[in-house]
Amino acid sequence: MSGVRKALFLITILALIPPADAVRINPESWEGSAFIEGGYSILVEEYTATWCESCAQIDEDLEIITDDHGSRISMISYHPSDDIDAFGPPASEHRLERLRLQHPNLAATPSFVVHNGLVREGVESWPDVQSDILKEESSQRGYTNLKVTAQTNDTEILVSVFPPFGQENDNQTQISILFVQHNKQISDEFINPGTDSRDRVLVGLAEFPFVGNPVSIDTTIIAPFVVSYPIDSMDEWSVIVVHEYTNEALLNKTTEDSSPLGVAEISVKEPHREESTEIPIILPIIIFVCIGALGILSFENKKKVKEEE
Repeated sequence: MSGVRKALFLITILALIPPADAVRINPESWEGSAFIEGGYSILVEEYTATWCESCAQIDEDLEIITDDHGSRISMISYHPSDDIDAFGPPASEHRLERLRLQHPNLAATPSFVVHNGLVREGVESWPDVQSDILKEESSQRGYTNLKVTAQTNDTEILVSVFPPFGQENDNQTQISILFVQHNKQISDEFINPGTDSRDRVLVGLAEFPFVGNPVSIDTTIIAPFVVSYPIDSMDEWSVIVVHEYTNEALLNKTTEDSSPLGVAEISVKEPHREESTEIPIILPIIIFVCIGALGILSFENKKKVKEEE
C-alpha cells in the first residue's frame, strides 16, 4: 500500500471513530452541575516539575494543544514530592508510583505516557506523543460506558460515578476519580523558570477497586463511587474518571494489555488565550515531522512512477 493510500486509510479510520467523551465548559457558563456518559477519551499522563525549565517552556503550549484536541484527550500532570517542586501533591506521587510499576525508566521531566503505552521523554518527543494518540484512537475497539455527574457548591466538588456492570465489572479493575486544578499558582519561595502558574495539576484522587478497600488522597469518600474535593478558590478544574486495572493486576500485565478501559472528563476551564502571537515551542517540531512525512510520500510516489516506466 502506498504512503498516500495509507494516509487516506488512516483518515477514513479516524472519521469512523465515535465522538470522544469529555465535556468542556467555560466557567461563565457553569450552572453548578454536569453529566457525561461515555469513556472513549485517550488518557495522556505527564511527569513534570515546577523547577524544570523545559517543562515550564511547554506548559502553556500543552494547554493550547489540549484545548485544540477538544474532547479527544484527557491530559493530566503529575508533580514529584521532592521538596523542590512547588506543589508535590501526595496524589501525584501515588500515580507516579503506579506508572513506575510498568515504566521503571520514568525519571526525566517532562515525560509523557499515552494510554499507559511507551514513555516519551523531552519536548522533542511530542511528535511521538501525537502519533501515540492517533494510534490509540484508531485501534480502540471498545470502552467502558461510564456515567459521571459533577456538582459544586460553595465548599466542594461532588462527583458520582455509576459503575459498569456485567463483563465490564472485572475484579482486577478499579474506578479512579482524579481531581485536576488548572492554572495553579506557584509560591514565590520556589524555583520557577516559567510563568506564575502551571496547568492540569493533579491535586486529589479516590480509587474504588471492585474487590478490596478504596483509596482516598486529599478527598472525602461519601459512598461507594461518590467522592468530594474542597473547591476553595479553585475557579478552573477538571474531573477525570478512569476505569483501569488495579496496581496488583498491572504487575502481571504488559503495557500492551493494560491500557485504560474507559476515560471520561468533565472540565470547567476557560479556553486558552489567543492574543499571544508567539509561536509555540512544540509547533516547529510538529511542522518538521509533517514536512518529513510529505517528503517520504513524495519519494514513494516518484519511486513508483520510475518503476512503472
